[in-house]
Amino acid sequence: MIDGMVKTRTNGSDQTLKRKRLGELRLLESHLEDVIFRNHELLCLERIGLFVDSIHLVRQGRVQDLMGHQKYPDLMFLTDRGDVGIVEVKRFGNRELRGRSVISQILDYGAALGSLDERSQVELFSQGLPGCTRLEHVALKLVGDPNRARWVAQSYRNRLSQGQLHYIIACDEAPEGLSEWIRSASRNDATDYQISVLEVSPFQNDEYPEDIIWLSQPIARTETIHRTTVEVIRNDDSGQLSVNISSESPDTIEERAESDQPLGASGQRKFKNGIETVAEEIGLPSEMIHTALKSANQQGVSADWEWAYDAFANSESERIAFLRGKRILGMVEGRYGVNLAQPWRPSVFVGYYFSSHDHSIQPVGKGRGGDFSIILDVTKNWGQRNSFWETPEYRSLCHRLTQQSGEWTVSQGNNLWHPLMIHRPMADVMKGAVDESDMVNRWFSAAKEGLDMLLSGRELQALRDRLEDEGKV
Repeated sequence: MIDGMVKTRTNGSDQTLKRKRLGELRLLESHLEDVIFRNHELLCLERIGLFVDSIHLVRQGRVQDLMGHQKYPDLMFLTDRGDVGIVEVKRFGNRELRGRSVISQILDYGAALGSLDERSQVELFSQGLPGCTRLEHVALKLVGDPNRARWVAQSYRNRLSQGQLHYIIACDEAPEGLSEWIRSASRNDATDYQISVLEVSPFQNDEYPEDIIWLSQPIARTETIHRTTVEVIRNDDSGQLSVNISSESPDTIEERAESDQPLGASGQRKFKNGIETVAEEIGLPSEMIHTALKSANQQGVSADWEWAYDAFANSESERIAFLRGKRILGMVEGRYGVNLAQPWRPSVFVGYYFSSHDHSIQPVGKGRGGDFSIILDVTKNWGQRNSFWETPEYRSLCHRLTQQSGEWTVSQGNNLWHPLMIHRPMADVMKGAVDESDMVNRWFSAAKEGLDMLLSGRELQALRDRLEDEGKV
């Protein structure tokens, strides 16, 4: 906890600012709410894995739940990456901030928000955005591009219907025990949400009481392993509700627990160095390349990959594109991109490969910033049960790929989770690109080419069909 700051001036008249509570300054919760509303940077979204360019905040929106009760979340937000979040602001000393009361309250807001029909959701989120009648219109105000707005709006729908929201509890000081309650929520609740606690504290010098500096510090965050999704769908015409419940298998939980480790500082440093090296080679800013890769990941999550799933995903797999990683979505184990199909029986990764520390396969473009890669991911226990790496179908796949690799390199590693990679230097894929949109298009072109190469021989499809015939899915 930071309790003091020093403000220096060139003339030597330094000021010491001390941390205060809202009550000491005679400020209400509404004052802190207003400060955050006017300065969304205080939400520290990057620290909870949300790297966004634009955010739209709604203050004190009215939400009616299924029982007819009115709810008034302090703040709600949408991002240009398709995220949806709720912020509950509390002052130290508020009894609701102690124990599970505030957790129950903010989750209740989320449930009420998800139960609304789209028309009501648009009316709620269009606060300050005139002329919006659909979620696409709201998204367009944030992203400015109609094509991108469509997938952003679909992400809003998915997250609202499935309860995949970001919940932030913002307070001037968190009472003892709140962090433990928050962390316990990820162990005890079987839902796919994220709760963060954020201290947004005022600092003041007694001689200059009119000047307040606000410091924001995330202090706790859930690390929920997704187990069960309950999706509540309301028919806009009839008003009837339907409920879909889906659960992840033990293999999927094993994947997250054993292989989805948090990204360390060294991993972020390697990623940054890799991007800068690619930037030097292709003559574009590293920030533009980073933004293009993030955009490709986000578009990849909502892209149509059915043609690929048909060639490898088994009947028990969920045909979804998703981003792994806890600290930075999509970035884990020396790679940054999208996974296709879950659980890994098998799954396929598409994206940027910049470090060999986990997969034990050196990038072809090691000195050029890393590779664009297609990686086969296999759950270890499932692979061992079915002798995946010794099957004739897998051996035939590896043999064919080595015979027709062309501009791509085919590598087999000793990490059983990631046994096979098709890769080429990222700089070669992006060379000649003129802007972010061009790089995203090249990402998808390389993905299509690499996936075609992996799947065209139908070896994985033949293996899937045989295992299903033998009852070994």
